[in-house]
Amino acid sequence: MNKIRIFKGETIKRLAIVFSGASGVGKTTFVLKVAQNLIESGFKVAVVKHDPGDKARFDKEGKDSFRYSQIGADVAVVSPTRTSVFLKRGLFGGAERVGSEAHFEKREDFSNLNNSNLNRDLEELISHFGDFDYLLIEGLKFIPLPKIVIFRDEIKADFLPFASAVVSNLNYDFGVPAFGLEDVSGVIEWINNNAKKV
Repeated sequence: MNKIRIFKGETIKRLAIVFSGASGVGKTTFVLKVAQNLIESGFKVAVVKHDPGDKARFDKEGKDSFRYSQIGADVAVVSPTRTSVFLKRGLFGGAERVGSEAHFEKREDFSNLNNSNLNRDLEELISHFGDFDYLLIEGLKFIPLPKIVIFRDEIKADFLPFASAVVSNLNYDFGVPAFGLEDVSGVIEWINNNAKKV
């Protein structure tokens, strides 16, 4: 049964947060748990999954979306159950990094990125979602939003400078609030108090 949550005069939250961490630590699994909890509580959730290697293929050759994309159009594929947006311009830069050795070895330095460009791209991305209560972004650790970094079994030091909070199975003083891998409600409470309103 769907829960009715928005009452007259109630506003949407529009809180955005990034989940980051090395490949294979369980980012998707944890984000799914958070999203499911929020949705079951009656909130509208938008999720962005970053594809840093540009490997995902949604618009396959022979399909209309592929043909529109090939001629240079931005494409939105709308069906009764889902909408996928295909832009001819990548967001958050990085085209020059795809396939590079530093990117492949996950040792890129993001300290010289232009925050005004990142903010502009973030605003463009958000504009495609309409109203939402929570925007959960998996990846994109360098964009200007609070970040929850996930560590499982080991600490990847290059992620620590990005962490506003940590989710981990390790007993370690990260210097920021830390939560266990099953503490979804604690993480949601932290998000409510620390995520950026966009």
